[in-house]
Amino acid sequence: MAYDRLHPIETVQVEALKAGMPSAWKDLLALHCPRLLGYVIRMVGDQATAEEIVQDSMVNIYHTIDRFDGRCSIKSWLYRAVHNCAIDEIRRRKRYVDVDQKGLEDYFDDAGRWKHDCPGWDGFATKQLDEKRLLILVREQLDLLPHTHREVLLLKEVEGLSTLEICAVLDIIPGNLCLRIHRARAALRAAVVGG
Repeated sequence: MAYDRLHPIETVQVEALKAGMPSAWKDLLALHCPRLLGYVIRMVGDQATAEEIVQDSMVNIYHTIDRFDGRCSIKSWLYRAVHNCAIDEIRRRKRYVDVDQKGLEDYFDDAGRWKHDCPGWDGFATKQLDEKRLLILVREQLDLLPHTHREVLLLKEVEGLSTLEICAVLDIIPGNLCLRIHRARAALRAAVVGG
């Protein structure tokens, strides 16, 4: 079968996977599983569950690799598989992930001010702490966004997938993706500024 949309190296890789070559599967897992696991952890908020989802997805992919037709990259196909399993898990739980803020109470009071003075800071450390607090706030607000907003931001901003790859994962058209990313960024900005 000819894979017109695939890079020649990827075509060879797919053929090796379909032939059941252990080295091809080993290379595929080594190349993609760490990123897939990170993505799923951020989706479901639990490493053990994420590991199970990625493992189940890879087993399913192993059994269904013959269905891969080359309409998208193998990377997009893998993300789509773990994405669907993660969505199933989220639906099963019927809840979203909360960010753990353990440890912040040691530094800040209920009003968000320092509990203890920090003499001798020249402003650089304060700037770093402000940036760290902002990052914590962004992560917290990201987890509180509606799932459709969160998933596009994770795929685009955290995982770094291209527009075409994200469209393949979410099964949407590029115009729809641009709109969803715009709305998700606006919602996150409003949540962080308002939060």
